Amino acid sequence: LERVHAFLRTLFPPNVRDDYDVIITGINQGLSGVIRGQLVICVINGVLTWIGLLIFGVKYGFILAVVAGLLSLVPIFGSILSSVPIVLVALVSGDSGIDLFRAVAMTIWIVGIHFIEANLLNPKIIGTAAKIHPVLVIFSLFLGEAKFGLVGALLAVPILSAVQVVFLFLYKKTWLTSPRPAGRGQGGQTNTPLPPSSAVFLLPKTVVGLPLLGTPL
Repeated sequence: LERVHAFLRTLFPPNVRDDYDVIITGINQGLSGVIRGQLVICVINGVLTWIGLLIFGVKYGFILAVVAGLLSLVPIFGSILSSVPIVLVALVSGDSGIDLFRAVAMTIWIVGIHFIEANLLNPKIIGTAAKIHPVLVIFSLFLGEAKFGLVGALLAVPILSAVQVVFLFLYKKTWLTSPRPAGRGQGGQTNTPLPPSSAVFLLPKTVVGLPLLGTPL
């Protein structure tokens, strides 16, 4: 990997190689955040599913919870795929054959988990871990799923993270290198425009000093 990185670095002119290093570092941190956030969501999903399976006495609860946690790695479709075996097992978990109550109860429980996941956990946890605004996370998931289906939903947030790093780096670099004429305000005082990062957005120092979209100062 280091040799590949060194080769890619040589493809850029020497005067922009430092910029390349900054962008690659930012993309690496962003993608790491996406992975950490998704793993946290998987664990939470699996635990909540296991609690529901224990409450309603569904057989093979631990195995089904592990499957539900792993499949939650796949946005949208993973929730559907993991729900089918849970409901089927709940339907036949009764002592006297078919148990419709358990199946309906687990269906409602799973819908509640995925409602919380989609509207709270997914945008908040991944957005915080990857330093992306939750609204952008939701938008990217909807757009990726609508345009490219399952693959688009899987890659939406990682691509958004990489695009955000590149865009914000170029935005900040352009502002720093562009001329900023000073004007005269009231009372003859000189007014110098504030940098956009100070006026609108700011990124924590842990991510290569770039501003963060959607995070108010």
